[in-house]
Amino acid sequence: MSSLLAIPALPLLAAAVLPFAGILGRSGLALVSAAVAVAVLGLTAALAGPVLGGGAATASVPWMPAFGLAVSLRLDGLALLFVLLIAGIGLLVVVYARWYLGAHEALPRFYASLLLFMAAMLGVVLADNLLLLVVFWELTSIASFLLIGFWDERADARAGAWQSLMVTGMGGLALLAGVLVLGAAAGTFELGPLRDRAVQVRGLPAAPIALALMLVGACTKSAQVPFHFWLPSAMAAPTPVSAYLHSATMVKAGVFLLARLWPIFAPLALWQHALPVIGGATMLAGGWIALRHTDLKRILAYSTVSQLGFIALLYGLGTPEAAVAATLHVLCHAAFKAPLFLVAGIVDHECGSRDLARVSGLRTALPETAALAIVAAAAMAGVAPLSGFVSKEMGLEALLHGGRPVWPLVALAGSVFTTAYALRFVVGAFFGPVRFGEAHHAPHEPPLGMRVPVYLLAAFCVAAGVAPALVMGPLVAAAAGAVTGAPVTTHLALWHGPTAALGLSLAALAGGTAWYVARRATARTVLPVWLGRTASARYDATVKGVLSVAGRITDGIQTGVLRRYVLVVLCFLVLLVAAGLPFGPAGPAAEPPTPIPAGATTLAVVTIASAIAVAVLWRQRWPAVLALGATGLLVAVYFVWLGAPDLVLTQVLVEAVTTILLVLVLYFLPKATRLPEPRRRVVFDAAFALALGCGAAAVVYGVMRRPFSSISGYHLARSLPDAGGGNVVNVILVDFRGYDTMGEITVLAIAALGVVALVQAARRRAA
Repeated sequence: MSSLLAIPALPLLAAAVLPFAGILGRSGLALVSAAVAVAVLGLTAALAGPVLGGGAATASVPWMPAFGLAVSLRLDGLALLFVLLIAGIGLLVVVYARWYLGAHEALPRFYASLLLFMAAMLGVVLADNLLLLVVFWELTSIASFLLIGFWDERADARAGAWQSLMVTGMGGLALLAGVLVLGAAAGTFELGPLRDRAVQVRGLPAAPIALALMLVGACTKSAQVPFHFWLPSAMAAPTPVSAYLHSATMVKAGVFLLARLWPIFAPLALWQHALPVIGGATMLAGGWIALRHTDLKRILAYSTVSQLGFIALLYGLGTPEAAVAATLHVLCHAAFKAPLFLVAGIVDHECGSRDLARVSGLRTALPETAALAIVAAAAMAGVAPLSGFVSKEMGLEALLHGGRPVWPLVALAGSVFTTAYALRFVVGAFFGPVRFGEAHHAPHEPPLGMRVPVYLLAAFCVAAGVAPALVMGPLVAAAAGAVTGAPVTTHLALWHGPTAALGLSLAALAGGTAWYVARRATARTVLPVWLGRTASARYDATVKGVLSVAGRITDGIQTGVLRRYVLVVLCFLVLLVAAGLPFGPAGPAAEPPTPIPAGATTLAVVTIASAIAVAVLWRQRWPAVLALGATGLLVAVYFVWLGAPDLVLTQVLVEAVTTILLVLVLYFLPKATRLPEPRRRVVFDAAFALALGCGAAAVVYGVMRRPFSSISGYHLARSLPDAGGGNVVNVILVDFRGYDTMGEITVLAIAALGVVALVQAARRRAA
């Protein structure tokens, strides 16, 4: 369906245009970005009817069929949930950013990066081909790098962007490896056939390996232990970016992947043993570390880590009930986490600081913001009658009936932390002594454009808690059904009676409140924030170690001596030649050897003599250059004899240009070598050159002695009908090897840009 293809295409096209649309101004850029998000929501709404009924909308465009790669999109219940979150919260973030960012900011770049990220996330959740999902997955890492490092003049923004790119990029490589292993073993990269043959896929010997690699990718993206340290470093991004990345998009990509893989791998022991442990550890670690910070955004960042751990724990149980609870909590988490980040942005915007050591008592200056923060924080803590209470109670119920007894206790401890840091956020910022941070006057409520998004999200938390079956029931049922692969009954309600889950929920609220009240005692505890510091310190140490080793290798090779460079390249070439030598027994030749004409033998002797002359005359540079040029021209004569005029022209042009460049370079060098070469070096060079030449000759001889089928016949037969070209060589370069030629052109373009940058830098230094 073309409308399905348009959902990720619209923001992608807008992202390509907006960098050149600075003339639109702040309001115009925000209006265009908001219009794109509204269009995505409209297209999604037009397709939502059958999806909510358990169906799916699909579209597929062949891309590289030989590699199993197609632009296959599928809008089922799970994708519908995420598309609504991505586009809906994206729309609110665009509106909020219009008043949050100043006119002096690089707004075209900001909105272009935001829409690029929206397009990448839409591609991830709609992809029905694992290779296509990986492509969009990596695009999210690149787009988030641009967003986190938006304020590129700040060192913390650059460091946070680099760290997020490194961690999620390495996870993306692991995901790619897992996808390739799974696709090669199962014979397809399409998610539909993989789901249909889930039993056979789970029985493949490569299935545990593929699953382990893909879990690494999911854990890095969703900041699961031990990869949780990169998420707080991303707080250097503007607050609208943090709200978007941490509520509906970036970090949700990992749990989305878990939901997509659930029907395929959930019954495996690796899934049910590893994932709950990772999720439970992340829930506890994130909650504990959140209580140790005073920066509002860092508190929310580690709370996001904790909530994502809770979702991963639920998916890891492998039961349908837990999968439904996890899917519900994905929606509820986005609804309460986005407004909390936006509230933190309002505090920072009005006070110039978001550190609780410098900001407090804002309830009188920001009464509306305080009320909204209380609603969102209460939803995060799971207070009735808000949406967070419904999802937390369902999650606790699933843990009580679908796993080991330890998991409800882990969730209880994590929920205690949740209540405590929710109180820390609200009470610390809006109650207590009045402190306005860096503000020179009493702060006031921000513009309406910054409050409306928070109002809407807080209203959803209330409505979804009061009437969960009406507000969230159909969407959650469709999404959970897509996860489990079978219709599910959600039973969403505010009151289920006096259940064990309700008791755990009340115990969490009481325990978290008691913990917060006793915060002075807990502040003196001997337990440090070692989980966060250790992981971050190990990452820094690893990066420094890699750079140190790379520096030593570079210093050992890049000595400024051309001879060293040539020697390294040729040594590597010798190793490749040795590894590829055809040592096996030679079969019969494909064709009888062609007799070598006498003229060719004479030409070979003259060419060899010319090459020897280069080596003999190396101290006399001008004769050596002439001998080297003559060698190249003699090779061109071979091409004349073989009937390849295009290659002859290319060879002659290259030899002429190379000879001219050598003459120009040698003109500025000493006319002769001043220091005599040691005899050992001369002997080594001669032996090395002889070995390299003999190795190349052995490879050519070995290849020629084996039967092979030439591809030249195919090129000759298909060049004119397929490409419309009679010159086969040109057709090969432009069509048959088009990607290779495009890569060569790209390399030349990058080199040209590098030269321009170096020249400009030299001019600036000279000035």
